[in-house]
Amino acid sequence: MPLNNSRNLSAILELNDLLLSEEDHSIVVEKIMDTAANMCDADGYFFYNVNDEKFLTLSYCVNKSLRICRKGSENLVYAPTIFLPECKNKEQRSIAENCFFTKEIINLSNIYANTQYDNSFFAEFDESNDYATVSILSFPIMTRKGYIVGIAQFVNPRDESGRTLTFTQDVQAGTISVCNLIGILLENKNLTEAYGQLLESFIEVLARAIDAKSPYTGAHCQRVPVIARLLATAAVQADSGPLKDFEMSPDDWYALHIASWLHDCGKVTTPEYIVDKATKLETIYNRIHEIRNRFEILRRDAHIDYLKKRLKNIDTQEHLQAEFVHKVKELEKDYDFVARCNIGDNELTQEDITELERISRITFMRYFSRMKGLSWAERDHIKDVEANDKPNLENLLQNRADHLFDKYNRGELYNLEVKRGTINKEEREKINEHIVVTIDMLKALPFPKELSKVVEYAGAHHERVDGKGYPNGLKGDQMSIPAKIMAIADIFEALTANDRPYKEPKKLSEVLKIMQGMKNSGHIDPDLYKVFITSQVYMDYAEQYISPEQIDEINPDDYL
Repeated sequence: MPLNNSRNLSAILELNDLLLSEEDHSIVVEKIMDTAANMCDADGYFFYNVNDEKFLTLSYCVNKSLRICRKGSENLVYAPTIFLPECKNKEQRSIAENCFFTKEIINLSNIYANTQYDNSFFAEFDESNDYATVSILSFPIMTRKGYIVGIAQFVNPRDESGRTLTFTQDVQAGTISVCNLIGILLENKNLTEAYGQLLESFIEVLARAIDAKSPYTGAHCQRVPVIARLLATAAVQADSGPLKDFEMSPDDWYALHIASWLHDCGKVTTPEYIVDKATKLETIYNRIHEIRNRFEILRRDAHIDYLKKRLKNIDTQEHLQAEFVHKVKELEKDYDFVARCNIGDNELTQEDITELERISRITFMRYFSRMKGLSWAERDHIKDVEANDKPNLENLLQNRADHLFDKYNRGELYNLEVKRGTINKEEREKINEHIVVTIDMLKALPFPKELSKVVEYAGAHHERVDGKGYPNGLKGDQMSIPAKIMAIADIFEALTANDRPYKEPKKLSEVLKIMQGMKNSGHIDPDLYKVFITSQVYMDYAEQYISPEQIDEINPDDYL
């Protein structure tokens, strides 16, 4: 089979073009086998795929004179998949099995004259097709690292008169040389798939680790991709309106998938107590209990004061009893107010803040030292050691110097005066910082060119179409549609989640009402929001991922 033959050279060049242009590997493998069979004048061929070096599967069975061309699963009826480890110690193995275990070339001029191999496959093939397999060339197809990815077999080379010949050494070398292209092709395919699986597994592990960091953010990183995919599909399918011409390439879909899994990867740097902060006084625990104990102290002081006055007969028992009851009711009222302010559901008014400041000025006597039982870091943080060591009158609600930790302010009054929600200014900045960290982390990853949009998609999920979002204050026309999809997916998941400690689970109608307000205020893209409602993306997601108790009656027209 001289390679300078014009027919062979033309076939090799055609294969080269196919290798560069065709993405379907099965088509390329079949073409290589066809080309090799033509070049060695074989009447037929068999190609076995080797998966994980454990399974041997007949993928192609072609015979020219019989006009047989079976592909893929069609062959399972005639040749079931072989589990190779079970064949290792067999006394007699098939030619294909031997090629795998010995990694040797088998070239036989008369297959049935050799009793070394189990030829039952060929005997059954010949009998069922009234055919005579005579000569065979079988060899393993290997990667550059020596892994076997396939077994190629060619049978009955024929001359122009149809006479069956044998495979000469020159023909054998040429045939193997052509089929080696399959080894390179499958090696690249397997490497690409392996690295793709590794990337996706790493991404999922990271996302699950972020979710696991907080018991309350649960499956956020796992559910945002679901919403993003549903909304992107609905946007692509839109046949009217501004999105009717919107399309996404396979690379865009993959980039959106990766971005939606990684959109919150920067949260690995956000302290758990901020992510989980259910009340204004919460750090590692809810400090309302410290304040409650101070009210307990004041109540006991009032009771002691009452008993002392009774012993000294300062006033009548009725007057003293009424004075004590009044003090207790005032303390209970003040504590109830402070406890309500600790919950972030309702926005505080200026009158509420004035009342908090009044309560904060109430004092109690502390007798025990603040300096005992502290770590060295806590001790170093306290400047006025003497004042903290000796008994002292202290405010009921405190903003102390040792409440300032780096850029965080844990002052009790400072946190209770947060007007809405549970997060103070510095904590909000830290939470917002996760976007910048996300962008920096993703920029540091060497994404291939087809995934170059991952950073844009993931880094824009807190941007607003009116330009008031963060971190870059992008406006609607500065963001791609997939980036805007990410923003809606992130918001919808957060609003429908039933595992957040800082809010009660919301009904679906409440969520859509909030999102409608966001659309009207320039927060989210109005065109995507319309698709979100009209395509009922919200319901497709809700039926699978939110509690049935949250799903109420929805008329889509009410939320457009």
